This record gives sequence, structure tokens and C-alpha cells, in this order.
Amino acid sequence: MSSTANIYTLLRLYANKQQKTLIPFDEFCSYLQKYAKHYVTEQPDLSKFLNTPEVPLNQEIEELASKNKLLLKESDGKQIIVITAYFMDKINKIYQNMATNPTIPYPIPTDLPNDFPKDLISTQDAADILYELLEGKKQPENVIYSLVFKREVEPVLLSAGVSPDFLIQMSLAKLRQLMHRGEQHDYFQQKLLSSNGGRELAVKNFFSMFIGNEEATIAKLKEAGDSFYFMNQLFLFVRQDYEKIKDRTAEDIALLQSVYITEIAAAFYKNRSQVDLQRETALKNLELAFSKPPYYFDTYAVQKFVDSRGVPLLGQYSEDDLNEYLRQVTTAAGDNELPRLLTFKTTDGTRFFVLNEKVLSLVMKLCTEARTKIREAITKEWYGYMQRFSTTPAMKDMTAFNKRLEELVALESPILYALLNSPFLSVIYYDAREAKDAALDKFRLFENGELVPYNELLVLTQHSIMTDAKILLPVWYTIPILSWIIALFTGKRSKGKTKTTKKDSKTAQQQKANKTVQQKGEATISIYEEHKSQPNASGKKEELKRMASEIEKLIVPPDSTLDSELTSYLNEWNHLLDKTAKKNLVEDVNSLIRDYLRKILRTSSPSSFTLERIKELSYTLAKTPALQKIKDQENLQVYIQLYMLRLIKKA
Repeated sequence: MSSTANIYTLLRLYANKQQKTLIPFDEFCSYLQKYAKHYVTEQPDLSKFLNTPEVPLNQEIEELASKNKLLLKESDGKQIIVITAYFMDKINKIYQNMATNPTIPYPIPTDLPNDFPKDLISTQDAADILYELLEGKKQPENVIYSLVFKREVEPVLLSAGVSPDFLIQMSLAKLRQLMHRGEQHDYFQQKLLSSNGGRELAVKNFFSMFIGNEEATIAKLKEAGDSFYFMNQLFLFVRQDYEKIKDRTAEDIALLQSVYITEIAAAFYKNRSQVDLQRETALKNLELAFSKPPYYFDTYAVQKFVDSRGVPLLGQYSEDDLNEYLRQVTTAAGDNELPRLLTFKTTDGTRFFVLNEKVLSLVMKLCTEARTKIREAITKEWYGYMQRFSTTPAMKDMTAFNKRLEELVALESPILYALLNSPFLSVIYYDAREAKDAALDKFRLFENGELVPYNELLVLTQHSIMTDAKILLPVWYTIPILSWIIALFTGKRSKGKTKTTKKDSKTAQQQKANKTVQQKGEATISIYEEHKSQPNASGKKEELKRMASEIEKLIVPPDSTLDSELTSYLNEWNHLLDKTAKKNLVEDVNSLIRDYLRKILRTSSPSSFTLERIKELSYTLAKTPALQKIKDQENLQVYIQLYMLRLIKKA
């Protein structure tokens, strides 16, 4: 036991022995010195009080005063020690007796002795302090509250040792005792029946519960149902009747105090019920927010969720509520089940949330979106290699191609990359396959437990990317002998090739050009592929561009653009709903148009390239077996014309 505890115990014992609540400091100091001399052998910590006990005792007293166990006062120039516990014990004793006899009135300030130090009382608005106590806020120890009501009735003393729940229980008990009286029972029941016409059975059931079932009454007080409404009406009727009494007895005062306390409690629980309802609604809106695009959210985004009115959800529930919700929904319900809300991290360590049910649709969506970005990125990359007459392993080796695609996915679409490498994706995929999800018929993610190659996920081929990259090259790159000479002077020729004569070189280049046109699945470098024997290739190119511009003016309306018309007509003839299938069809059609146009331009002169000629070409191409399956032939032909113009103008 510490010295401070010893001193407090000695003070309590001395006060009881002397029958005092106010102890002079000097008097107790003398007593303590004698006590220390007698018991120092048994309690060595009392040795400091043997010679000059005033200084150490004063330190002990100040520490006890800081804990509200004591109070120091000045009286006639003397220092007085006031033991707080004496007065608290007296108030607690009244409440203890009230538990067995609810007719005992509440302790009020006039019940205290004349020498009671007013400094011990903390005067508070009854609603304020009761709200804090009901919310569980920590209060100072050894405090006596004086609960002041807004109406003219004596305050109620409440010590820190009495809980607010017990105070409410006693208030209801006093009101229940009132209703047990025959005339009061019938009187207040009739008032309730009169104000609730047509609800006689409900009123009688409530009244019976209020009188006979204490636990149920307290439970109903904390709810916002019909019984809560009846209870508030009853409190109002009692208050209205007893506030009219001018010469109130102690019982009348206690009944009014009980009504005020229960009304404060009812208001608190009603407010808390509304807050709970608001929180529950906000948490449901939080769950709905996770099911909306973009379907994946980091912690910052979750904190910024709003309801349908645009009001932030954080505030309608607390941050602790949010953290608890996230903890629950990210925890698996069973050993073989995934949580409803899944988490994954990107390479930079950012944590994201996604609903279990949205994972597959999100992966499909991200694959579709990433395909365009990855295709553009790798096309630009390969174009750069071709410009330098160089190559990269990804152009020929499928393993290297997939590795490069994976690197680009990690760079361009980190969310997709994180999902594809998440531990839960395979479980969700195979569960969906077992459930025969129709969406997976055309979308394969795993095979034999392994993620399918990235080229399949993104529907990209080396050939299509190579073709697009070649389209971007200038026209002279497509003239074999010119490209060979440029490569020779820029030092970009492959090191493994042997030297040939000028004649052999010409022959080889000519054969290579012819072979390129004939081979299936390979495209020539440019739509302007010409033979060495064709002079003034650059002039032909410019003349064709000029002709294309003239034809564009005839086809494209003045208030539109070539690209806008292309997009418009594309949507007219391509009616596929699946985005991936739609894009694949467009790519196939465009490839056919490019190949066809190359063959035509190889033998045609710019002067023959007229509107009638391009319409004829589009009609012929649209009637080929490959394109004849497309039903909307009219819009397809216009699309072919526009795409041919675009190829010529941008080459």
C-alpha cells in the first residue's frame, strides 16, 4: 500500500472516531506524528512523519486533493481538511435505500449539512450531464453533481457512484408507484385512451406493461416504437398535472423530478435511435457505393463516398464505424468462402477494395480498356524499331511478346495487373465456371490452373501490331531498293547477311516484295508500295493525297470531319454488342481494306482515282465472300470509301 493510500485511510478512521467531516490540518498532523512513532517499526514508510510531519503531510494532502478525495479550506486562518467521501457516502446511502423503497425522495441540496463545502458540488444542466453519463463519457472521480432542471423544481444531487441507468430506473419506479394507486391508474389510463382514439387495446397493453414489467418498460424507453410514443404522452400528462400544484409536497417534487429525468432519457434514446438509423442507412449506402463504377476504390475514395443527395457518408457514420464495417466485410464468413469485399494492392503498395461479385466483370472491362492503350503503346514502340531498321525479340518470339505485354499492362493498367496476380481471381473464376456463368463463354482467364497468356487476354497478335506499325512508316520504307540503300548507309543492316552484287541485291529485293504481297497473314509496309521501275514515287504520293482531299469534300458534309463520319458509319454497319468482338471485326475489315488498296494503288495512276472509281472499289470489296456476310452493305461501302481516303491522306 502506498503512503498516500495510508494517509487517506488514516484520515477516514480519524474522522469517524472524532465524528467530524472537517478536520484541522494541525490537529491531524499531531495525531499522525504520534501514530508514526507507535507504528514506524511495522510501517517504515511512516518514518518521514516522525520529526517534521507538516511538509510530507502537506504533499500527501495536495495529491489526494488533486484526485477529489479531499478538499482544503481556510477557516479562521487555519487550514481545514474536508473528506469528500463522507458526503458521497451519505448521498449513495440515500440511493441504496431508494432501491428497496422507491418512495424515498431524491437527495437535494437542502438535505446537506450547514457545514457542507459548496466547492464539492458541480452544478450542471440536468440534460447536459445525463447525456454525457449515458454516452459513457468518463467523469471525474469523487464528484457530486447538482442536476439543475429547466423548470422550477429543486435540483437532484447525484454522486459519481450512482449510474445514470439506476437513476432512470428509480425515476420510472416512482412513476410506476403513482400509477398503482386506483384513482391515478384509471385517471391516467383514461387520458391516454382519450388522446389515442381507436387504439384502446394498444394503450391498455402499454399501461399494463408500464405498471407490471420494469425491464420491458426500460427496453421500450430505448426504442422509438408505439410504446415509446405512449410513454412520452404519459410523462407529459403527469408533468402538466403536477406543475399546476403550488404547495408541493416532497412526493410531488420527487414525481416532477422523475418526469424530468425520464423525459431527458427519452429524448436521449430517441436521438440515439435516429442516429443509429442514420448510421445504418449510411452503411447500406456505403455497400451500394461499392457496386458502382469504377468498382475498385482505395481508402481515400471510400472516405469520400456520398449519398444520393451528395452528402458525405463519413459523418453519418463515424470513422470507427467505417473501419469496423470494412473489417467485417473483408473477413471470410467460413473457411472455404471468400469475403464479400476483397482487397488487393498495386505495385506501389496502394490498397484497393472490390466486391467479390464485381471482380470478373471488372477484369473483363479493364482488359477491353487496356487493349487499346497497350496496342497503341507497342505499335509505337515497334514503329520506332522499324524506323531504325531494327527488330526486337517480341516481334518474332511469342514468349518475349507476352512478357512485353505483361510489362506494358503493369505500366499502363496497374489495377488490371494487380487483379490478374491476386490470389482470389482463380477461385472466383472457377466458381463462376461451375455456376455456368454465360459471360465466361467467350472470355477465358485460366487454363489448367494457370493464367492464360497476355496476348489472349488482350486479343493481340504480333501480325496485327506489325501491320499497324508498318502503316505508320513513310512511303520510301516500302520501296525495297530504297529501304536497302538507306539501311546500308545508316548502318542498320543485319550483321548476319553476306555481301551481294548490285544485280543480286535488286533481284532479292524484288523477290522479297513479290513474296510479301502473296503471303497470307503478312502486310506490306505501306499502301504506297511501288517497284523501283516506277519513277517519281513521291510525286505520285502527293498527287494521290490531293485527289483524296478533293473526293473528301464530295463525301464528307461541310459541318463534319472524315474521322467523325468514319465513326458514324462504323456504328451503322457493325451491330455487335460485345466490345471485344466488335473491335475484332473492325480490325479484320480494316485489314482487308488496306490489303486491297495496296494492290490497286500498285497499278493505278493518281488521275484515275476519282469518286466514281472509289465507289466502284468499295462495291467490289464489299461483295467479296469475307465481307458479304455483313448485312448492312450500303453503310459498309460508304465506310470503305472513307477509310480508303483516310489511309491515303495519312500515309
